[in-house]
Amino acid sequence: MPATRTRALLALVSLTGLLVTATPATASPPKTGLTEALDAALAKGAATAGDPGVQAVILRHGRLVWSGRHGNAVDDPPAPVTDDTMFGFASYSKLLLAAYALSQVEAGKLAMDTPIRAYVGNDVPGSGVVTLRMLLTHTGGYPDVYESPELAPLMPGGDRYRPGVPYTWQMIARGLRAPVNPGKKYSYSNTGFLILAHVLSVRAGGDRKLTAAVNAFTARAGSVVPEDGRVLTMERKQSDYARFAHGYEDLPDLGKVDMFTHFGDTGIPADMFGLPWGDGLFAGTALGGAQFIDALYTRKRLLNPATVKAMIKPTPQSVAAKEPYGMATEIFEAGDRTWLGHSGAYGGFNTLGGTDQARGVTLMVVTNRLGTRAADTIFKQLVKAYGSATG
Repeated sequence: MPATRTRALLALVSLTGLLVTATPATASPPKTGLTEALDAALAKGAATAGDPGVQAVILRHGRLVWSGRHGNAVDDPPAPVTDDTMFGFASYSKLLLAAYALSQVEAGKLAMDTPIRAYVGNDVPGSGVVTLRMLLTHTGGYPDVYESPELAPLMPGGDRYRPGVPYTWQMIARGLRAPVNPGKKYSYSNTGFLILAHVLSVRAGGDRKLTAAVNAFTARAGSVVPEDGRVLTMERKQSDYARFAHGYEDLPDLGKVDMFTHFGDTGIPADMFGLPWGDGLFAGTALGGAQFIDALYTRKRLLNPATVKAMIKPTPQSVAAKEPYGMATEIFEAGDRTWLGHSGAYGGFNTLGGTDQARGVTLMVVTNRLGTRAADTIFKQLVKAYGSATG
């Protein structure tokens, strides 16, 4: 799978407060042979990956088949993961933002192959050539903005990193460079999705209007806001801090570090998710992330079938690079099945969600340990157990 959002010292997450628990998914299913097998697979996968805090769910055609949790959301003082614990989604968010962008294409508000200058003027280098399609497919050719001398010092590990100070698009824009051979080859790009969020914000009339518009879009998943809190959000509200898992990462010479407290913050770090981070916009629960892609890929409640088909078709550029990728959709194999979804890694969080369209099965794993391939390891164990139990 392609590398996920990486900044400065680290390897990376987000849209609007909202969503999701479809009524059939609110109650835990009764224990069966299947659930016991999946519980064991979760424990085995987590042990292999260093015992991170984990949430995982499996849906089939919109209904909850199984949910599990493991380990601690916070190590010190110890606090176990619960069904309500929120995690950073990291680059998994690209899939969600892309689906919203494609809804704007369906509505005639954006065009796939019109240079983005039509929406943002000369605000962005290469805007006269780069198109929405290029941004969605990682073919825009933009250099990594996180390696720029303007932005790198402001990120974790940089000498000007201030986790309690909000970031703005203007801060990011100072590090943008002209694209190289736009449209010619696939190269996984966080920069392209930062620009995508800017395009969408300008087109919507600002960040607040974009937030409201995305809320309206995600509501089409057919879900409701649960009474006990949000399960999918792009709004970084400090009132959510008590529900949040802390992300942990193994840093050189430091060992396992709490990315929420190590750099002196006392709340949700401002780089963790939310605007302007179009490359990692969302946070939430495993259930919230799973319900979104189930509605997208299986129930097709968010986009027209033709749009979904185009979204999941690997581009020629990605095929040439031997990394099959459509429009913000990774195509990967697990348990002898083909899955559509996305991975994510940033700020101590590691995420993987995918849908097996042929069976209508969606699996989502969120963890708070980066560097151990935790989500990938656990995902594979769960796929194997599910396949063995169901055929």
